[in-house]
Amino acid sequence: MKASSCKQKCDEVLHRRPAALYVHVPFCRAKCRYCDFYSLPLDPAAANAYVDAVRRELAARGACLHLPLASVFVGGGTPSVLGENLLRELLADIRSLIDGMTEFSVEVNPGTVDEGVAAALVDCGTNRVNVGAQSFETAELAVLGRIHTPDQTRAAVEVLRAAGIRNLGLDLIYGIPGQTPATWRSSLGQAMDLLPDHMSCYALSFEDDTPLKRDLVAGRVAEMEEPVQRDCYYVAVAAAVAGGLEHYEISNFARQGRRCRHNLTYWHNEAYLGVGPGATSYLDGWRTTTVSDLGAYTEELARGGPPASAGEHLTGRREMAETLMLGLRLTQGVDRAAFAGRFGLDPVVAFPRATARYAELGALLVEPSRIRISPDALFVADTVLADIVAEAGEFR
Repeated sequence: MKASSCKQKCDEVLHRRPAALYVHVPFCRAKCRYCDFYSLPLDPAAANAYVDAVRRELAARGACLHLPLASVFVGGGTPSVLGENLLRELLADIRSLIDGMTEFSVEVNPGTVDEGVAAALVDCGTNRVNVGAQSFETAELAVLGRIHTPDQTRAAVEVLRAAGIRNLGLDLIYGIPGQTPATWRSSLGQAMDLLPDHMSCYALSFEDDTPLKRDLVAGRVAEMEEPVQRDCYYVAVAAAVAGGLEHYEISNFARQGRRCRHNLTYWHNEAYLGVGPGATSYLDGWRTTTVSDLGAYTEELARGGPPASAGEHLTGRREMAETLMLGLRLTQGVDRAAFAGRFGLDPVVAFPRATARYAELGALLVEPSRIRISPDALFVADTVLADIVAEAGEFR
């Protein structure tokens, strides 16, 4: 979708105004060796121009939103790398869009959190913080290109809690070259010792055009074998559940009442607005991504125009497939009646081949009211989800 039509969509009365907002902060101290998200080294002048541009975009696109917002997620990049003053400036405008019931999340990296940053978060209404720990093993952090230490992760958690953050999440990665089941158990144990309210455990992905992928291709590192990764996954599930966290999504765990409301918006394939370079929006079936170019983004907004974006309109079986695929990431699966109410077809009727095949294999549990991935098949759920999307393509 062209930029002009994206602006027109925001100016019109949307069929369903989003109550979820994502803000992309494209700055880091150093880019991780596995990361393919749009990010740049922090530059003070560029960061100031970025904050001005985001404030302009929020003012221009605010008509899209259903206020007060249900959730806000400020991610990146590394939002906390902006420092106390710029972070306050960025978050101040967002605060006017929320109320006391809004889940307001900000991502931080250890080593970029001090008392000033923590105070800025709390003063601007942030009530949920995700800390990118990734590992508690120094050697594994080096492989990933992370520039913090395990001690800095513990210090960040302490500072954030002292400032008043009561909903705190930790992110971890397994499948790191050189990682062993023993070091993974160690990282999990150290993470759980911090009593997180939420924990995400993701398998490392070797994305194209990243230093880690180039190392893999050149033979400088080796990928963890799949059976070992599978064991690591189920060890994480067991550790999280034993520590009082509910396994509510393939890779996510939360204490009671602490499920990430913003991510649930994605998994339910509901509307959300994304602002900032590289941010994605989903509005009335249009999935668009803003240009991943900070210069172009700031220049367009400085001239008073909308930032350039491109995307596609999801309709029919494609929209059904995306909704089913995302919903099946949740351990509770998809409510069949709700799906039929939204699309006019039961998911089993909409995708008969994929659902029958995986039900027969025991990977998919088709129940009277719900359809969900079997707990034993969660590690290989991507195969099931890919086949659902492939079946949707047959109806074009």
